[in-house]
Amino acid sequence: KIRTHIFEKGVLVNANDLLIDLFNNLLNNSIKYNESHVVEIDVKMSKEKKNNTNYIKLEFLDNGIGIPDKRKETLFEKEYSKDIASKGLGIGLTLVKKIVDSYRGEIWVEDRIKGDYSQGSNFIVLIPEA
Repeated sequence: KIRTHIFEKGVLVNANDLLIDLFNNLLNNSIKYNESHVVEIDVKMSKEKKNNTNYIKLEFLDNGIGIPDKRKETLFEKEYSKDIASKGLGIGLTLVKKIVDSYRGEIWVEDRIKGDYSQGSNFIVLIPEA
């Protein structure tokens, strides 16, 4: 189940076709790393101003297995992999980070419910407005 919460209409960002790959990777990971009977993903979009730059803020919240704090520190590095044998090579988030960096944006992950990583993840992406 995917729900969208779009708080802004008609926004433009400095991005290219790789933005679709970014979306696909984050959504696929929400499904892949989920042991719930019903996969739930909320995608939120809003505006945020940071360091005198206007950003579009995208949040991908899921009810998956979550990510322990120690793993969050290295999640976007090439070496990270949860389970190479059954889940993939673990390079998807490295590529997602490179895409976001190419847009001069930011990406990080938080607990969906603060302080309880086991309740899912919230991947947050900031992309500068055009």
